[in-house]
Amino acid sequence: MEDWKRAITDEWNRRQANRPKPFSFPLVEQAFDADEIVEMAEVLLSGQLTMSNRVREFEKKFAEFVGAPYAVMVNSGSSANLLAAALVTNLLRDKKLEKGDEILVPAVCWSTSVWPLVQMGLKPIFVDVDPRTLNVSIESLKAKASARTRAFMAVHILGNCAPMDEVLAFVRERDWILIEDTCESLGTKWKGKYLGTMGEVGTYSFYFSHHMTTGEGGMVVCHTLQDYDLLKCLRAHGWTRELSNRAELERDFSNVDPRFLFVNVGFNLRPMEIQAALGVKQLAKLPTMNANRVRNRQLVVDSIQAHPKWKGQLEFPEAPAGADVVWFGFSVLLKESVSISLREYLEKLSAAGIENRPIVSGNFARQPGYQLVLPEIDAEALVGAERIHERGFFIGVHSGLLTKAQTDFLADTLLRDL
Repeated sequence: MEDWKRAITDEWNRRQANRPKPFSFPLVEQAFDADEIVEMAEVLLSGQLTMSNRVREFEKKFAEFVGAPYAVMVNSGSSANLLAAALVTNLLRDKKLEKGDEILVPAVCWSTSVWPLVQMGLKPIFVDVDPRTLNVSIESLKAKASARTRAFMAVHILGNCAPMDEVLAFVRERDWILIEDTCESLGTKWKGKYLGTMGEVGTYSFYFSHHMTTGEGGMVVCHTLQDYDLLKCLRAHGWTRELSNRAELERDFSNVDPRFLFVNVGFNLRPMEIQAALGVKQLAKLPTMNANRVRNRQLVVDSIQAHPKWKGQLEFPEAPAGADVVWFGFSVLLKESVSISLREYLEKLSAAGIENRPIVSGNFARQPGYQLVLPEIDAEALVGAERIHERGFFIGVHSGLLTKAQTDFLADTLLRDL
C-alpha cells in the first residue's frame, strides 16, 4: 500500500475507534470503511470532481446489477423522483402525462414521492395501504381509480412491496404509466426481478442510512433509448452533451454553439465523481450487506418471540408471497391491546438507547403541506394508513451481523413496557 493510502487508512481507523455513539442501538451503523475513504481520496487527488467517468462506470454497473437496460445517476433519491416525474410529463416523450392528470400514490410515503408530482402539474390522489405489508392496498387502488387517473406511483416501503402481479395487471389493463419509488427497497425482488425494474421508470436512493450509500445520491432506471436520452438531457440543463443523437441535433441547429445547445427543459441534478467512487465500492458489498439485513431482521423477530414476556404485543409486517424482501428497517406495529401510547413508548425506547422513527412519515394525508394541495382530503378514511400512523414505528436493521447480546438487548427493551 502506498504511504498516503496507509496514512489515510490508519487515521480513519483511529477516528472510527473514538467516534461517539449517542445511541446503544442506532438507526444505522457505519456501512463503509477505509477502502471507500481511500477511493474517494483518489478522486480528490485527481482533481476531477464534477460528473465524469466514475459516474458512468457506476451507472453501468448499477444497471447490470438490477437488470435494467439503462441507469442515470443523480445527486439524491429525491432528485431521482423529480427526474422520473419530469420524464413522464415531458413534451418530447411519446407517451406522457398531461397537467391535471391524476396519479395514485400510497398514503404512507415520503414527501418527495409526492412533491415532484405536484411540481410537474399532476394531481396526486392517495390510496390506502395494507398494514400487513405497509404497502398499497390493492382494494383501495382499484376503488380510487377514475377516468382521470393516468398513472400509479408505487412506493416500496422499508424494503417490502405490494403483490406486484396484481399491481402490474391492474396498471397494464388501463395502460397507465407505472413509476416505482424504490428508494427504500434496493435489493428486494419480486419473483426474481428487482423492484424498480418493472415500471416504465424506477428510482433508488443512496442516502447515508439506506441499503448502500453514496452519502447523498440516487439513480433512475428505464427501458428505452428515448427515456434514457430524455433523462440525461433533463438531468443537465436540457442540453445535448450526452445524447445519442447529439451529432444530428448539432447539424440541425448549426447556428448555435454545439457546446451549449439546449433542446429541452432541464435541471442540474448531476452527481459528483466522489459519490460514484463510493457507490462502486458499496455496490460490490451490497449482496453481503443485504444478506446481513435479512438475517438480522429474522434474528430480532426470533429473539422477541422466544422472550418470556412475549404475548403477541407486537405485529411484524410480512412479505407478500412472491417477494424476497431485503428489509430497510425493523418495522413494528403496537397491537391495539397494548395500553401505552405510541409516543410514550418511543420516548422510552429513545431513553434506553434505541433510535427509532415513524414508518416513513405516517399517513401523509395528515401533513399540512399536502392539505395545501388537496384540502378536501379525508385522512381518517385511509384506515390502513391511520393504523400505521397511530401504532407504527421502525428501528434499524444493520448491514453488519448482529450479536446475540444485541438481539437480546432489543428483545428485552422492546418488551419491557408492554
